[in-house]
Amino acid sequence: MFIGRQDELRELRTALAESGMCVLTGPPGIGKSALAATSAPRPVTGAAAAVPPGAWTVSLAGSSADPDELAATLAAGLRARMGNPPVTDVVQVFAELVARGPEPTLLIVDDIPALTEEIVDRLIVRAAGRRLRTVLITSRVPGVPAPVLELGPMADADAAELLGSDDPDLLAVLGGHPMALRLAGLALRKHSPADLADRLADAPAPLTVLLRDRFDGLGEAASRVLRYSALSSPAALPSGVLRLLLGRPGAEEAVDELQRELLATPVDSALQVHAVVRDTARQYLPPVDWTALARRLADAVIDHPWSDPAESFLVNRHADRLAGRPDLPLAIVDRLHRRVITLREPVLTAPHHRELAERHFDDPAVLVAAAELMREVGAPDEARDYADRAVPLATDPALRHRARLLLAELLDELGDTGRAEHLWTLLRAEPGTELPFLRSRRLRGRNDEARRGLVEFIDRYEIRHSMFDRVQAARLELARTEIEDGAQVEARRRAARVIAAAESPDHGSVTEAIRILIDARLTPPLTDPRDDRPVWAEIEAELAALRERWAGTHGPRHSTTLSLVVAHGESLTALGRLGDTLQRVREDVLDRFVPEHPARFRAEMVLGFAAARAHRNSDAAEHFAGAFHGFRAALGEIHANTLRAELALGVALKLTGRRGGARHMLHVVRHAPGSVGIGTDLFLQSAFGSGLSVFPSWLWRRLTPQARE
Repeated sequence: MFIGRQDELRELRTALAESGMCVLTGPPGIGKSALAATSAPRPVTGAAAAVPPGAWTVSLAGSSADPDELAATLAAGLRARMGNPPVTDVVQVFAELVARGPEPTLLIVDDIPALTEEIVDRLIVRAAGRRLRTVLITSRVPGVPAPVLELGPMADADAAELLGSDDPDLLAVLGGHPMALRLAGLALRKHSPADLADRLADAPAPLTVLLRDRFDGLGEAASRVLRYSALSSPAALPSGVLRLLLGRPGAEEAVDELQRELLATPVDSALQVHAVVRDTARQYLPPVDWTALARRLADAVIDHPWSDPAESFLVNRHADRLAGRPDLPLAIVDRLHRRVITLREPVLTAPHHRELAERHFDDPAVLVAAAELMREVGAPDEARDYADRAVPLATDPALRHRARLLLAELLDELGDTGRAEHLWTLLRAEPGTELPFLRSRRLRGRNDEARRGLVEFIDRYEIRHSMFDRVQAARLELARTEIEDGAQVEARRRAARVIAAAESPDHGSVTEAIRILIDARLTPPLTDPRDDRPVWAEIEAELAALRERWAGTHGPRHSTTLSLVVAHGESLTALGRLGDTLQRVREDVLDRFVPEHPARFRAEMVLGFAAARAHRNSDAAEHFAGAFHGFRAALGEIHANTLRAELALGVALKLTGRRGGARHMLHVVRHAPGSVGIGTDLFLQSAFGSGLSVFPSWLWRRLTPQARE
């Protein structure tokens, strides 16, 4: 039962409602996790749960302060809580789940070692929009751009209720610390308040004394659990591991006793020992053979079954920590490394791939796996070195082909095209290499060769059902080539057809096609439809069908659905029609996407044009300003989309009589020739507008019929 902290609870809920996030900080044992769990709205029934439905908790206990590791651990924890879905970007899947929910969801990220501005940014799931509220819990906050609630001692009345005594001397000694108060409440079963106060008064750390008292009466099984916790990761101990270590009766007895003595808390199917308890146990429990204990725990971690994703996540946290112990046999350490690399989060598995590659320097399979992983985490030099070592060692034809192909692609990425060409000569005749070879032609700028080869590949294999996936991949590669050649409309059509032909909306080709379709470079100029009206009409129909199809399969608030809503709004704007799309853009897109999201910039442009057509120039200026600043930050000052937004902003500012309009139009007229050319509407409109900018705003408004605002 949660007692007290009503003022802090109101402050936390207010921060979550207003800012969408809050940082909870304070010394260990002060009640941060309990307050965060209590802040979640609870249903009328089922209120007994520690964390109610609609709340997700992920502990980062045992992680370093590296932002990449913390973000990857959060992703792994969410993946485990979601049942280990076979997807690459599990955070995006989590965001979609939150966005579809009927009510806001609470995410509690606990046990963060330290917070910086970068770490806060990495731990906030912005793709979930306003429906996700996040509590970050840490003991150290050097300064972050977020609401911070620092928990201190409990109020006297609340402390007395938690302790079960109003003895002023004892309350003064305990200092309002919730964990000390709860432990002292247990001690009052054997001691009077006055005796306990006298005993604790001379102690430099009353909490330590109270914990040692609880240790003295512990059974052997409970003491062993505390030692296991003290020598491994601070993550919770899975119940399956405890059963392997103690047997089912012993594990249940230990869990019950530790919970009864307030030394540990059951969390789902695991047991969380508090950090203060771990540190005190390591220091004050009688000494044991820690190496032998670590070996038994490592055996249990290795032998743990894989059936429960939540338990497997915790098992891997312990395997990660145990693999770094120098006192364990190399064979056991090797198996621990292999256990950890089963995780889907590359950042967490990279150190273990490195260790295995160094230990098994002559095993080509290990080297190829390490090379593939290093490429995925953005370490191409390291990946190339591993692949280079694997090629001469591989005797199995399939593995040798895999190693050569990987090395050739890595050399291309690193610009070593001379060595890569030699490998492509060897690989070109081998089955399954035609598409990677044609991609290498595009990377070298030989787009004509790539385009011809891709068209021939599609014509040759499109009627074979067994080649469906590869044909789709060829179409997407052809679309990328068309983008680089400036054939954006053709690329858009091709990507749309890939989506339409997909057997499942979850197919990998659909994700890549959507990425191409909504790429900013594929958006034809809204201000330049002229002779392209038939093209826009065809695009509008395709986008409308895609939008409805995606809404039916993934929901109306899915990020891809909303991106398609924006793209459809652009096509309707170019055609001079808006329909109900405008309302969907305003209500759903702006609610879902944060200001930094590219779809948000494009939505602001659509809304700006709609406001301008209705002569609501003040609203138009606000929307165009949001689009301009977003495009400038994401694409640079002279990108075509940035210039379009800036021209629209300049005109809107001029019509509203605000300063800066002429400056924006002059900037566009200077840079449009190099960005889009002098024959486009963008250049002509900016030149015309900058020429008329000397006239006062009242004359601009007189020339443009205005509706009442």
